Amino acid sequence: MTILETLGHFFRTTAPVSAGDRLLVAFSGGTDSTALLWGAAQYGRDRGLEVRAHHLDHGLDPSSSHRAEAARRLSEQVGVPFASTRLEVPRHRAVGESLEEASRRLRYRQLEAERRELGARYILTAHHADDQIETVLLRLLFGSGIDGLSGISPRLGHIARPFLDLTRAELRRTVEIAGLRPLDDPSNSDMGIPRNRIRHRLLPHLQGGDPQLGASLLRLAAAARRGRRAIETRLASRLRPRVGAETVEVRRRDLEMLPEPLWPHALAMLHRQAGSDYPPTASARRDLYRQCRESTRVGCDCGDGWRWESRGELLRLGRPAPPTPAFAYTFEVPGEHWIPELELKVLLRRGEVADWMFQNAPQRAGLALPLRAGERVMVRNRRPGDRIQPLGFPCSRRLKGLLMDRGVPRDMRDRLPLLLVDDRLAWIPGIAIDNAFQVSPGDRAWIAEIEPQ
Repeated sequence: MTILETLGHFFRTTAPVSAGDRLLVAFSGGTDSTALLWGAAQYGRDRGLEVRAHHLDHGLDPSSSHRAEAARRLSEQVGVPFASTRLEVPRHRAVGESLEEASRRLRYRQLEAERRELGARYILTAHHADDQIETVLLRLLFGSGIDGLSGISPRLGHIARPFLDLTRAELRRTVEIAGLRPLDDPSNSDMGIPRNRIRHRLLPHLQGGDPQLGASLLRLAAAARRGRRAIETRLASRLRPRVGAETVEVRRRDLEMLPEPLWPHALAMLHRQAGSDYPPTASARRDLYRQCRESTRVGCDCGDGWRWESRGELLRLGRPAPPTPAFAYTFEVPGEHWIPELELKVLLRRGEVADWMFQNAPQRAGLALPLRAGERVMVRNRRPGDRIQPLGFPCSRRLKGLLMDRGVPRDMRDRLPLLLVDDRLAWIPGIAIDNAFQVSPGDRAWIAEIEPQ
């Protein structure tokens, strides 16, 4: 198939798109990503898709900034808006992390940040069949199991790789026919990088004795993916995961009941469903296994911001949201106020006492507030020393301890809009009403509500 036919098949079967969607192309300026940018631009124009290019300047050599400028010109030639970020990888490299690993981690982190800012549906990368062959051989040499031998996934969360059935030579021919001149990246000839040694030395040597080796490795990856799917089908029926936007939840007991040898497969599946590029490391997996058996609370970091936490009977995998800045707003009652940090509106109005006020209503509450029309209330997020006396409690409690007891994740605690009346906490949506503001049947009440955008 041609590049455009390949893209059409991929977007119909693997990564559905609709008119108006944005696609973010990871654009190095090399042959492969140039073919992808050209193909995505051609395909997108006919279908109402908006294509953007993003280049990450790793700052690994003196000419990297010149390549970034050349990539910009190439993107303009294709007719695609271009953005570039410079991030000097050596300065952000973690202890024990290779430059290749650090570059990949930072590249995907920056691409994801760009995707969120643009509201793009997918990040497109130009991985192709030759990359798949190299990946399977590399993981074979490292002793990978079935998950590793499955190779590169066509789609992982928001990351989509439409060219895994095309060869490097096919992409090169497309670029030549289009009259484009891609860039050369000196890192591709660095023999200190394991993948380059496989590409330039080991693989040509092995294929000299067996020209069908590449096809055999692709069949191995396909067989591993089929085996992995069969295992995951059984695991999914046992765990019944609930997948959200970059989160996944399972019942803790269901996971704990799995035999230990199945944990690597289960966690790899769950991380993939949540959108993580990688399963947890072996050390993180062991720590999670230990915590589940020895502790009532689970909190296990798995790298790149992904974290397992216990929430009552559930275990949740997710990435903490960016820190919420401190905010405080006042407004007259009855009235409402928009909280931009939370993208929701807080309202306060008069109303009759109703049955729902004596039940659990996370987004609204009936309050007996000593307020007259025109007086002001405050909405803010938490501060050190905050206290509240929840309904039914004999004395006030520290807000921090209350939120921990109610299982509110750490990254969500600053996102709670607290309603204060005369500097006293009156209502924490979904958590507590202060005892001093409890309504009685037959009274008039103030009705507090939150309305997400």
